[in-house]
Amino acid sequence: MSVSTAWILHLHSEHTYPIFHPTLLATIGWLATLTEDGCNYAIIEGAMVTEMTTNPDMPFLEVGFNRYREASLNDDGTWAIDYYQLCKYYNEDIVNIDGVWKFSKLVSFLALVLAGAAVLLIWFSSCFIFSRNTWKWIGCELLTATVLKLLSYSWLATSMCRSNTCSISYGAKADIVACVLWFISGVLVLLRYPNPKLANPPTSTNATTSEPPALEMPDIT
Repeated sequence: MSVSTAWILHLHSEHTYPIFHPTLLATIGWLATLTEDGCNYAIIEGAMVTEMTTNPDMPFLEVGFNRYREASLNDDGTWAIDYYQLCKYYNEDIVNIDGVWKFSKLVSFLALVLAGAAVLLIWFSSCFIFSRNTWKWIGCELLTATVLKLLSYSWLATSMCRSNTCSISYGAKADIVACVLWFISGVLVLLRYPNPKLANPPTSTNATTSEPPALEMPDIT
């Protein structure tokens, strides 16, 4: 193997190793949020269930920021969520889409956009060398997405949940996973910059090849 090839491979490994864990964690967190279907954020029980379905026997609904899913009666007489059933849009004449609801939808959307941008950049960093400022920006994006996603839990304080009983379902649990992974990934990104500098490149074992001078990548900060 030539000196230049060995140096390139060594540089690539030195640059790639610090970004592996934050890239993996951030990607899993982002994919976790994408597994939500828009109507599985929480379970609601109370008078609102009857008002929305006109079925006094239905004990609960699975609800989300945009739509809801009705429970189905099984053959054994128990109620359960049938995930093959299509979600329904809210009737705003019955459901009060208040300011807290709109705020939660907004911050949840912004969190998804910021985290998606950070994941895209962090994947690009495995092929391209970013400056320290760009690398810090990725970490800040992930931490900001974490805060925004946490703020989206204010949806549980909407007027619908205040007058009924709301408990978290798959969607809210997936967001918890995303928040934890984004936070860890953001901290890892801010703590360690994948420095591309290499002061002592590998030397050739071929005696006929003269040893090149030490190479150092320019500081692009």
